[in-house]
Amino acid sequence: MTILKSIFIALACYAGVLQAQDSLLTEKTAPLSVKYFDGFYLGSAAGFQNLFGGSYVNNMDVLAQQSKFVLDLYGGFRKQFLKNRLVVGLEGQIGFTDGDLSHTDNATQLEISYENNSQHGIGGTAGITVGKKKSHFLLIYLNETTRNFDVTITQYGETYKQQDQQGMLKYGVGYEATLFKGLHLYARIGGLRVDFGDQVTNINVEDKLDYMLGALYQF
Repeated sequence: MTILKSIFIALACYAGVLQAQDSLLTEKTAPLSVKYFDGFYLGSAAGFQNLFGGSYVNNMDVLAQQSKFVLDLYGGFRKQFLKNRLVVGLEGQIGFTDGDLSHTDNATQLEISYENNSQHGIGGTAGITVGKKKSHFLLIYLNETTRNFDVTITQYGETYKQQDQQGMLKYGVGYEATLFKGLHLYARIGGLRVDFGDQVTNINVEDKLDYMLGALYQF
């Protein structure tokens, strides 16, 4: 959370610079009625996300974790309020992951493979527009993402399979800017909330950050 707060402060400072620059371009200022972040949108993003899979072996939730490449497709709807300064919205996402993980324990002759190639989620975004033209958007996001793993376990020469579903609450901050007409570029960075309750696990899942860069079209 400390890293995310530092990033958000840096984005806010950057937004102040953008607003100061925009104020010097009054002859090119768009009318206040222009809404750059209002209505339906579709987009895609690529980057690295924190993936982890689990399996129940010997009364323990055996986990494997790694940052892996993900390609996400987004779609959503948002509205601008309060003189176009406030933006809130809902969005859904499906993704394609390089989600194969593995765990090996030679002492117990245990080998586990976790296979995943997709994810999906739904959540919300909120934030403020900055700049005289309100063409830059600082946002926070909250998303419930689900991943399903096909797990193959081999121990003492015997092999069996399990299914593992990982549901997690993802959160973070982002920056979006208009490029040309309805085309926008954006970046997001965030983490996720991990809670295994009272279950015994082989590792403590680290809160590795997700990094995503993408583009969207605002209709």
